[in-house]
Amino acid sequence: MSVKTLNNMAPPLDFSFKNLATLTDSLEEEPRKGTKLKDTELQEGYTDIVTAVRYNNNSIHDLGDLVPSITSLVVNPAAISWLDFSFNDINALDDALLQFPKITTLYLHGNQLMSLNEVKRLSGLPGLRTLTLHGNPLEALDGYRQFVLGTLPSLKQLDFSSVTKQDRADAENWKKLCSKKMKMSKKKKAAE
Repeated sequence: MSVKTLNNMAPPLDFSFKNLATLTDSLEEEPRKGTKLKDTELQEGYTDIVTAVRYNNNSIHDLGDLVPSITSLVVNPAAISWLDFSFNDINALDDALLQFPKITTLYLHGNQLMSLNEVKRLSGLPGLRTLTLHGNPLEALDGYRQFVLGTLPSLKQLDFSSVTKQDRADAENWKKLCSKKMKMSKKKKAAE
């Protein structure tokens, strides 16, 4: 039987506040009310399309099982455009996020991300428009906002704040300044 899909957006698949330690734990849990799991017996051959999944307020620390977990839960994983991992224990981002190229919104606030280098991984998501990282240790690093905006120029919102023209200019200036410092540092090391 072929499955026809309508462009009806289903409510977010919501696994928030479920005490999940891993993403695969969600396969054993019922999502919160109002959300739909992949259905083996689709009524009348139609299904709503899940585009958002919430894993917020759990104890997840690893995103490595993201692809198999999402694939097991939703009919069309390629349609996922919004993921919420806020308030977990994530300390590193995984390339598994790049398997969802339609992601426009990614919530990562309130985790344990310490290095700005983790942000570089997200540059493989060209459609990313909204990102939250506040409440992570990396937020306290010098040049945090400028680095994120310089690395992810497609962002329209960072940490629930709109990206302004001045933010863009600051990010560009910061990027140029850091580039000059890197070149000077390399020259100094080569001279030694």
